[in-house]
Amino acid sequence: MRRMTVMLALLLAAACAPPDRPYVPGGAPAPATGDTATRPAPTSSQSKTVEVGDALKVKVEKGTTSNALQRLFADYYVERWKAVETGDNQYLRHLEAPLIPQAGEWVRGFADRKESARGVARLYRLRITSVMGKGAQVDTCVDERGVRLVSTPTGKAVAPQPDWVRAPYLQAVLAHRGDDGVWRIREFRQDKEGCS
Repeated sequence: MRRMTVMLALLLAAACAPPDRPYVPGGAPAPATGDTATRPAPTSSQSKTVEVGDALKVKVEKGTTSNALQRLFADYYVERWKAVETGDNQYLRHLEAPLIPQAGEWVRGFADRKESARGVARLYRLRITSVMGKGAQVDTCVDERGVRLVSTPTGKAVAPQPDWVRAPYLQAVLAHRGDDGVWRIREFRQDKEGCS
């Protein structure tokens, strides 16, 4: 019963959030819908491109705020790709202990398969969906259509490419604020809907 009450509260909070200006791939201006027509059009100053490695970049489009909770997934995402490219394990600091083995397995999989990535990934519509006490949900749209997995020995594209590079997806992060005041990721949820 308690779990159902929490989920209902999260859904209600999500329904009350103001709509975001839709992302349009290719940089075309997004059509104005609802009350978003009064918002200014996105400009390049509203995004940040982070070089993850020699051939991989992540473009992070800023949301309405820039607090640590909203940046949580973006910081984790960038640092996770850096781990694939350089072996750095800073990405683990964004996770609660139970998620660390799963995340490490994902990163090690690239080394085991002798694969890397190149291109540009995009994170957009970063938004805090709800906050309840020490728990929160942060949603981010992830577009990895500009990313290609490549063989590290040859530099050639891996065939076939994985499904996750075919269409944008919604990445929901359930976060928990520890006694040290730091937000960490407790759970990941993905959905194919919500970011097209």
